Amino acid sequence: MKSKNPKAALAFGALLLLGGFATQASAITNQPILQDSDVEKIVDAAKKSMDAHHTRGCIAVADADGQLLFLQRQEGADPDCTDSVIGKVTTAAKFRMATGDFYKQLNAHQDVMLAVPGLTPLPGGEPIHHAGQVIGAVAVSTPDGDLDLKVIADAVAVIK
Repeated sequence: MKSKNPKAALAFGALLLLGGFATQASAITNQPILQDSDVEKIVDAAKKSMDAHHTRGCIAVADADGQLLFLQRQEGADPDCTDSVIGKVTTAAKFRMATGDFYKQLNAHQDVMLAVPGLTPLPGGEPIHHAGQVIGAVAVSTPDGDLDLKVIADAVAVIK
């Protein structure tokens, strides 16, 4: 069948096509992310907490995918804290769980977790939540794992 008005047929086809895109576009959601100002607040709080506890270490902040947004090894910190803090922050972000929870599982002889690639079961990494979603993670590494937990709590509290 031949159309009597090819322009009308073309316009109708375009309308159908665009209507399909409009339906798909309505399915797009917004994901909150860590802003640069959030990262600065987290890092400043971690540094203040470490100073208050008279310790030095490494600090890292990552986005929800575990990609580093900030990394610092403080002057006087142990050289090995860099690898440790990177492992902690990526574990907390990717697994959406505090690294201290993995540490507890390991101490309960759940050794199978050691086979999971990219998992660092040491205390001091914490996912950052906003509106029920993980938007990033923060980690610190000092000579004392218990102190790491205190510093992390102080760091996360500034953006809650």
